[in-house]
Amino acid sequence: MPLFETYIFVDWSARNKLAPKNPSTDAIWVGELTPSFNELNEKYFRSRQACFHFIVKRLLHHFGSNHRVLLGFDFAYGYPQGLTSALYLPADNKGAWWNIWTELSARIEDAADNTNNRFTVASELNCIAGSNNVGPFWGVPVGQATDHLHPNSPGFPYEAKNGINFERLRITEIRLRQVQETWKLFGAGSVGGQTLVGIPYLHQLRRHVDFANRSAVWPFETNFTSKPTPKTGPYVVHVEIWPGLVKNAVALITEVEKTAIRDQIQVQ
Repeated sequence: MPLFETYIFVDWSARNKLAPKNPSTDAIWVGELTPSFNELNEKYFRSRQACFHFIVKRLLHHFGSNHRVLLGFDFAYGYPQGLTSALYLPADNKGAWWNIWTELSARIEDAADNTNNRFTVASELNCIAGSNNVGPFWGVPVGQATDHLHPNSPGFPYEAKNGINFERLRITEIRLRQVQETWKLFGAGSVGGQTLVGIPYLHQLRRHVDFANRSAVWPFETNFTSKPTPKTGPYVVHVEIWPGLVKNAVALITEVEKTAIRDQIQVQ
């Protein structure tokens, strides 16, 4: 018996302006599959807010059909150990990950046209947690660096003000060696910017009045069980994904379909 009736995967973006009107790379794509209907759809979005509202709408649809949904975004759902303590955040029964989600949700501002304050927020967090060697967050466009956010890596392990040492990589990034560190906010292959503007939307989804009592975040709330869903829906399990896992399959398709958009193929 399958664990899920529906799968929704999101190729996210941290761009600071609307994506082009015509479908393009480095924008947001959502892939959705309900195997029993044998129907696969991909949809392109110019903004994060538009994507968020679409996902809420689709979850409501699938909840109405009692579906169990696996929902994944391609950015980090957490940071190397110690960030909660380094930011002096209060303890919460849900755990350190939830404290970070709540803090980012309170700080990040993301407008309908995609303009956002992620570099300002990173600078503020570095000011709280960092030391004289500016970090742990790093990577910023030319002209946007601050006294607390620099273009270059501070080096890791990184010692915070209160003596906490941050590792460069999480366990998952050590095992998937092509994945870059969550601290890196800007530059080729960086995922840190997407994480800063993405987690607040996850926070909204997890707290959404229609889903809050029928959802969980893997593995923070499910541990590592092989059966993270109830026997019947509706239910949603939130998971972090990395499209690089399917790069070989994507390469085979793009070799044949020369005009194919890689991000679209990845969510496919």
